[in-house]
Formats: sequence, C-alpha cells, structure tokens
Amino acid sequence: MTLFKVGDLVVRKSCDDGIIFCIMDFKADEEGRCAAVLKAIYDKTFIVEAPINDLRNIIADGKL
Repeated sequence: MTLFKVGDLVVRKSCDDGIIFCIMDFKADEEGRCAAVLKAIYDKTFIVEAPINDLRNIIADGKL
C-alpha cells in the first residue's frame, strides 16, 4: 500500500490519469473512510475529494 502525504502529486485512476492533482488535506468521506482533498495543478479552482485507493503517486512512478 502506498502512503500519501500532503503535497504529493497524484492522478486519479478512475479518471484515466488525465489530470494531475496536489494533495491538500485528508478527511473522512461519507462512509467514514479516509479521502484526500485534491487541487488540480493547472486549474486553481478545481478542487475535489477522492478515496485514497483511487490515487496513484506520479513522482513514485517517475512520470512528472
């Protein structure tokens, strides 16, 4: 299991890795599971929440 931290650059697997996000924070989702608060790198107004298991760290993959 990959450990994520605030500031990591990630993509969402469910979105075909199309948008690069920075992890801003972590919180519990509606079911009480850990979710990441993500901000899109190239769109300062695009902020979403995503489950941790939907994320892939792009730095660890060497894809920056």
